[in-house]
Amino acid sequence: MRSRTLMLTLAWTAIALVRSHAAAAAVVSTPEFIVGTIPLSGVGNGDVAVAGTDFFVGQGAFGGGTESIVRVTRDGASMSVVTGLNAIGGLAYDRAGDRLLFTDNGAEVMGATTGDTVYALDTPLAAAGPVAAGGLALVPAGTVPFAQAVLPLAGGSVLVGDAAGGGAGRVVKISGGTPTNLITGLDYTAGIALTVTGAGDLLVGDVDSTTFEGSVDRFDLTGASLGTLAAGLSGAYDSALDAAGNVLVTGGFTDDFSSSNLVRIDAAGHVEQIASGFGFSTGLDVDAASGQILVLDFGASHLDTLIPVTDLTPGGKRRKECQVEMWGGAPDRGRRGTPKAGWSCTDGAPCDRDGAADGSCTFLVGACFSVADTRAPSCTPAAVDTVTVTSQQSVPLAALQSALSEVLPSTGAVCSRAVPVTVPANRRETIAITVDGAHAGRRADADRLKLRCLLPGA
Repeated sequence: MRSRTLMLTLAWTAIALVRSHAAAAAVVSTPEFIVGTIPLSGVGNGDVAVAGTDFFVGQGAFGGGTESIVRVTRDGASMSVVTGLNAIGGLAYDRAGDRLLFTDNGAEVMGATTGDTVYALDTPLAAAGPVAAGGLALVPAGTVPFAQAVLPLAGGSVLVGDAAGGGAGRVVKISGGTPTNLITGLDYTAGIALTVTGAGDLLVGDVDSTTFEGSVDRFDLTGASLGTLAAGLSGAYDSALDAAGNVLVTGGFTDDFSSSNLVRIDAAGHVEQIASGFGFSTGLDVDAASGQILVLDFGASHLDTLIPVTDLTPGGKRRKECQVEMWGGAPDRGRRGTPKAGWSCTDGAPCDRDGAADGSCTFLVGACFSVADTRAPSCTPAAVDTVTVTSQQSVPLAALQSALSEVLPSTGAVCSRAVPVTVPANRRETIAITVDGAHAGRRADADRLKLRCLLPGA
């Protein structure tokens, strides 16, 4: 029975891939986002997880020990950190425990020696080279036969979705190495997310074994049902929360089934398609500090990104304000909520990308050009040809100058990659960004971004 269920799952996925890849085009989104890509060193598979300034992504072809997890920096450099996987399910970075959690559900693959469980790689950002998955299991192989989504909880417990189908799907809670059933009676269990309001509710994706329609159901942390948030989805694979608390869901398809999509579900259960053009949208994560959404398109050699325009930091003047805006951090805000041209962070806080209280704050800094920003209605986006980055302080700027210049001249809204910028604690650094364009006018926009690193308790 288990083999038949596995084949059914693979067959459903294969059908979706054949249909979508045949017609999928470039990713497009609603106007509230700027779409971009990040290159990968190989074929993406499974999931993606943001960690500090970098991210981890599954790569490789399905097979016994043929898949791996790769750490990728923002400039595209990559290094394998885990090898010997068969069918990667989900990835999640547990910041509190400084560990990378991941699942593998392919123990039946010919030649596989491990699988059907959840793993943890400690201090993954410090990994000097690849480690075999076999020695990293949190519970024995076979414990979670169809291990898919994974979610860390406060206190060290881990939730794992078991996408068994046929009413046998479940969410398993692992505490101290002991697995227990938290939620049962599901079908193909998909993404798991945790809301941040109150004590936190679990949002669990599920795909019906008969209709293959997806849903997102609500549960409390004891596993008690709180009802269905949304049903009738065209699919569900992974989920994550955006900055506003909406749940994002991959694995669905456009109405004409021409491509896979990304949908957003608000607290009232309203479903909205926000991006399409994927072959098969699978892995998903959101960079909390910047709001950037990262989507893994199964089989593609890049990640797709969506940066919300309303999370950008404008710093120019009126009619010129939209030609360059900064991204990578959350802007300081005035009493009325208006964004200021500065980012403040406390050493060791979640906004500090190095994750440690070590006497400095690491920011990620990038820029977007020719932005259609509803917050600057008097500014008309125009082509930007050049950018100049300067500072009167000690911030190294060569890497930032290079990153911003790579995407110019702009022919529409476009964002650069972001680069790490370190600011000593109890210091403030100011970066000036000036852009020019033949059609936008000389000195089309000039922004100043103030980066402030606070001491804990200040």
